[in-house]
Amino acid sequence: MDDPQIDPAAVHRLRLSLGRVSVAVYPAGATFGPRTLGDYEFVWLEEGDAVWQVDGTELPAPQGTLLLGRPGMRDGFTWDRVRPTTHGFIHFHIESGLELLPPFATWPMTCHLGPGDILQPLLRHVGWLQRREGGAWASLAEGALRQVLLAFIAGASGQVGDRLEEGSPIVERVMEHVRRAWAQGRLGQPSLVQLARVAGVSRGHLVRVFHDEFGVGPAEAMRLLRLDRAAFLLARSNLAVQEVATQTGFADPFHFSRRFAATYGHAPRTFRRRCAEGVVPPVIKLVRVRRLSERLWVR
Repeated sequence: MDDPQIDPAAVHRLRLSLGRVSVAVYPAGATFGPRTLGDYEFVWLEEGDAVWQVDGTELPAPQGTLLLGRPGMRDGFTWDRVRPTTHGFIHFHIESGLELLPPFATWPMTCHLGPGDILQPLLRHVGWLQRREGGAWASLAEGALRQVLLAFIAGASGQVGDRLEEGSPIVERVMEHVRRAWAQGRLGQPSLVQLARVAGVSRGHLVRVFHDEFGVGPAEAMRLLRLDRAAFLLARSNLAVQEVATQTGFADPFHFSRRFAATYGHAPRTFRRRCAEGVVPPVIKLVRVRRLSERLWVR
């Protein structure tokens, strides 16, 4: 997935003023509108379906839909004709920082909130925060809604453990083979010939595909994945350094230490000590290869 075109400063400089989170239940067949919106409004369908009429277009809004109305829109709703509809909504204004967001034309109109989606719980959390009076509760509510808005615009509503967007079919065939080969716990370095055979392409073509998608060839990507696993085991287990080297396919401890230090800036023992002292361990500099690692290890 391409990185969202949102200025990172928006995370800190976007300022919102919030109305109250409300939950409404409409009888079957009810309608609402038309109206002209003077602010922004998130609406999410918890039970029942709806049709959203917006600026002359009808958009289906089945259960699980989150939609965002914007100032100046002319809209209305036809709620489920068969069963009652339960939906939540919140109105808000963008007080500052709008210039840090992508153009309106690039924003989605709706998104579907799947079973593991984080946005609906966040929106309900905003409502919970609003019912806490005084202190920092209002700022926390604004921050939670800011996260919802930015995630909605960027299409970034998943959680750790969700399956990441897949790459090319060639890369997927390679990674499925590697996943099976490494499932027993010891990570060998597959040969380029072996990987090309699994992918069903020539060695040269496989190298080009990996360079295009990850910036390195398949052999280097596999080495980085093994070193990434080694870093995890050093930081999050009590395995001896020699055992970590063996588990990640490095038979020669000197070779392992040299490779690890070249990638992470410290020898394995120093890296482990720094992690124990609370230093946040670095991740692979090649972020796209890091995503490969998540496909392997995050479940």
